[in-house]
Amino acid sequence: MRVILSHPLAMMRVEFRRRRCDPGLCRAQVGISRATLTMGSKGGIVFDRQWPWPIFCSRRGIMVAGLSLLLILGACQTTTSDGSMALPAPSVRPAQLPAAQTVRYVIRPDLSELRFLVFRAGTLARLGHSHVVQAKNIQGEIHLAQAIRQSSFSLVLPVADFRVDDESSRLEEGEEFAKLPDAEAIAGTTRNMLGEKVLDAARYPNIEIESLALDGPDWGPDIAVRIKLHGVEREMTVPTAIERNGEQLVVTALFSVNQSDFGITPLSGLGGAVQVANTLRVRMRLVARKA
Repeated sequence: MRVILSHPLAMMRVEFRRRRCDPGLCRAQVGISRATLTMGSKGGIVFDRQWPWPIFCSRRGIMVAGLSLLLILGACQTTTSDGSMALPAPSVRPAQLPAAQTVRYVIRPDLSELRFLVFRAGTLARLGHSHVVQAKNIQGEIHLAQAIRQSSFSLVLPVADFRVDDESSRLEEGEEFAKLPDAEAIAGTTRNMLGEKVLDAARYPNIEIESLALDGPDWGPDIAVRIKLHGVEREMTVPTAIERNGEQLVVTALFSVNQSDFGITPLSGLGGAVQVANTLRVRMRLVARKA
């Protein structure tokens, strides 16, 4: 049997010729008698010796062997004529339209909110509290194009306006947040959050979020965003839902971020027995009005 596999990225062609199957060798190691590799225009490299390959004596088995070899060879880097490394071309993001060709919406801080759910962790987690942190006074704009892929937005979250453990918000988030910490505990959590070990509000007074690309339907695009927090920038994709109501837009999302990705070490106590979980859940609801 002869099987030919091609790898377009590496410009190579692999041909395998399998020997006649000996029933006594089935489900054992079978030799591949000949493999021919053709790479670009430089001709073929022929391996005439047998290769012991741990495959079954079947068409499927030889296909597995061929694919394995392609993966190995495809991982090899090629060089250009000047000796430099040839790298894959970067993906192209859809171009954003100039602001004059979009409809501008302004975020309404009184109706918008970004909520961080901070969970307790550790072997003695029951001694700590989970927290709801609300970002208030969100500033920003949405530029909506007729084609959603060409839209964009930017947000600024003033860290000093973060609010910890509002009672009504905790009740909305369910049983994990049902027990309200006392005023002293809330004040201590706020100090720790704004202090230099966590958000370091004195040095980094804002969290900035901007869109990079949008994909998907008008009512629910996946948005590639860049988040700048604690002086560190990270990119991620956030699934969203968009509701249009006359001259108003409502954008909602639910996603997660890791504190450690932004250079923050989660706080802990009692030798690590009581911790703040590294992963935060983020709920976002933005209300924007046509400018």
